Amino acid sequence: MRAAAIAMVAGALGCASARTPGEVDAADPIDAADPIDAAALDAAAPDAASPDAAVLDAAAPDAAVIDARPIDAAPPVDARVIDATPIDAACTPTWQNLLVNGAFDGATVAPWTQTSTIIRPAASMPFAPQSAPNAAEFGASNNANDVLVQTVTIPASATAVRVRGYQCHVTEDPITDADTFKVTLETPGGAVLETFTDITNSDVAPICVWLPFEWTATAPHAGQPVVLRLQGRTNLAFLTRFIVDGLSLEAQVCP
Repeated sequence: MRAAAIAMVAGALGCASARTPGEVDAADPIDAADPIDAAALDAAAPDAASPDAAVLDAAAPDAAVIDARPIDAAPPVDARVIDATPIDAACTPTWQNLLVNGAFDGATVAPWTQTSTIIRPAASMPFAPQSAPNAAEFGASNNANDVLVQTVTIPASATAVRVRGYQCHVTEDPITDADTFKVTLETPGGAVLETFTDITNSDVAPICVWLPFEWTATAPHAGQPVVLRLQGRTNLAFLTRFIVDGLSLEAQVCP
């Protein structure tokens, strides 16, 4: 019996000595809880989170660009529309008459200046004025050189100029171009700016019919003092009467 017991103890020792020093058994509970493996897992977590943070950081510039676009682009467009609309809509051009006593019916001849008796009442004319009681008659006598003028200032905002009124001319003169009638716009110094009409007795009928006329200037002459000059000339025989009434010298302006 003693020999059997010794044999059992020897067998147990023999099994224990079969394990290599330093070898760890796969079933060893200490290996499963190895602190090195757990540390590796803990370190991986921050690495995985880093790309997310970088993506968020990279997205920030995109948001700034989106915010800047509507702010920068919108004001100039809106400002142009708002500023332009009232300026364009504010001006409605109108025609403003610059002459005084253009119908020649005032109590005095002024501000017209005449070289002879040109402004006449109906009783001194061969036919009635277009608007009673007076009209301007050029060539009431032979060898006439009748001049009628008035000075006005064209508004600085003028964009156009015209002369309107009524005319009734009649001739007895058979000689070609013997009598003349001319209307000009001039500087105070006498330089011709516009020639509105330049006719002779050859352009005139032997009877009088009042007809409206409108003469348009080629330029507005804005801001300038100008002289409206009417001149009728006749020769030594046979009359040609050039008669006008209801004159207006008008400038187109923005009030």
